Amino acid sequence: MAAERNTPKTRIIDIQDEKTLGALGPQLNRLLNAQPGLAAMLFINPVLAMKEAGVKFSRPVVHHILSRLRHRPALRQRREELEAHLKEILCELPWPNNSAWLSRTLFEKLQLQALDIGDLTPGYTSPQDSAVEKRLQALRPKRTHRYSHLPPRPRRTGRVRLQALPPSVRRLDLDANLPELKPAKRTPKRLSLEDLYFYKDSSPVARDLLELAIIQRRGLRLHSRYSYRLIKEGKRSNVFRRWFRKVTLPEPEIKK
Repeated sequence: MAAERNTPKTRIIDIQDEKTLGALGPQLNRLLNAQPGLAAMLFINPVLAMKEAGVKFSRPVVHHILSRLRHRPALRQRREELEAHLKEILCELPWPNNSAWLSRTLFEKLQLQALDIGDLTPGYTSPQDSAVEKRLQALRPKRTHRYSHLPPRPRRTGRVRLQALPPSVRRLDLDANLPELKPAKRTPKRLSLEDLYFYKDSSPVARDLLELAIIQRRGLRLHSRYSYRLIKEGKRSNVFRRWFRKVTLPEPEIKK
């Protein structure tokens, strides 16, 4: 259901459900095309950009828009399954990327024993698909000696060292075996995802929380209200803001 309210500044379109959102798509596109600079802010946060254009969404519609944008269909379905399952078990929405919430959930609600992790690091999956890498290596042309007057190997003129990037949380290996750990002397008030990794075999809920956190980290990042304002005012750099100054959305042709 949508309601239009006239104010001294602009006309506000109030959208309360997904059906109305789909029906008003062409009207929303025309609204944004009238403000091409604002339409470019859709890449930063579409909900905040639409609000500036005079569109108000209900909380369920906001959740629908953001969840659709953040993940492709397969990941979105898995994320929704995990969220529903964990909400039923924990009786609250899961917040696995919140370290304080994680600590309270594992040690107070689930009553898990804190582990002495020490300096251990999690296991990570390879950034490259091994099967794809093997297939590509087989396609490489074989080395030839076409230029016989050149040395078979290039001479070493120097050495360049590149600092390895830290592994991403998105590549945590959920299927890797864990070492046996001793109980910790103290229960941590905060728990990072790297530490949560060592509890994945202690409880199915802990494993589901870790998987959900990984999926959330894989999603498209949408900026907060504060970050959105800084980018719009030019006080914070953003690649989309530099590349796209104007966006034109498709409008249906008017039949004569």
